[in-house]
Formats: sequence, structure tokens, C-alpha cells
Amino acid sequence: MTQITINLPDQDEAKWLLDLLNRLQVSYQVSNNSEQYERARAVIMRGANSLDVDKMLESIEDSRKGRKHPFREV
Repeated sequence: MTQITINLPDQDEAKWLLDLLNRLQVSYQVSNNSEQYERARAVIMRGANSLDVDKMLESIEDSRKGRKHPFREV
């Protein structure tokens, strides 16, 4: 199998080429960079849930309070 990448800035040329590929029954894959860019930008702008580090550390300290420590003679 041979893979060819073509960048076409003109939508009319892209439509013409896709019509030709359909007539020849050639499989193809279309990638629109502006759509990918917008999708990636939306994911970044949504962001991740922020972590409350102080609350997480407090939880860890609370879970360790009653625990026995191995190899320690108290």
C-alpha cells in the first residue's frame, strides 16, 4: 500500500480530487487541520478539574494517624 499526503488550500480543488477518487473507487481519508485545531483548543480551554492539594494532604495525614509503623519500637 502507498500512502500519499496532499495539502490543498483551495476547497474547489479538494472537492474535484475527492470526486475523482470516488469515481476511481480509491479509499481516502480527509483531515481538516482547522477542525482538529478547534477540537484540541476546546479541550485545553475546558481544562482539568483543579486539585485541592491541602485537602489531599490532610486526608493522607488523617489516614496515617492511627497506623502502626513497622520496625519502630515505641
